[in-house]
Amino acid sequence: MPDREVTAAERVLICSGKIGHELRAERKQRGDKDTAILFLDQLYPFPKNELRAEMARHPNAREIVWVQEEPANMGALFYVLPRIRTYFPDIPVRSVKRSASARPAPGSATAHELEPKTLLTLAFTTGPS
Repeated sequence: MPDREVTAAERVLICSGKIGHELRAERKQRGDKDTAILFLDQLYPFPKNELRAEMARHPNAREIVWVQEEPANMGALFYVLPRIRTYFPDIPVRSVKRSASARPAPGSATAHELEPKTLLTLAFTTGPS
């Protein structure tokens, strides 16, 4: 799903699921006008033509970030990241995700509250300058 709120973004966040809504709320709170947020609602077959068309709307993109709420060893990370890197070889691609874990939840109420905030902060603040 394209992002109609931001054009010519410098950073493009790509995600799937509810993390995208949290990213949009964070972008609004920050007043960020340079970050586009794209939702991949369909992972297979990978929507490469749609993604290429959307990225064409952001010719100033300096980085692409795959954001997932799941740990690194879960979710779509290992399926999506190689495809994005193949389709956009001239743009740095990185990921923001929880550390690899044997369980899908952190197991601590404090960590459960902190991890989503950390993911949102990393999505908007790190990367190429």
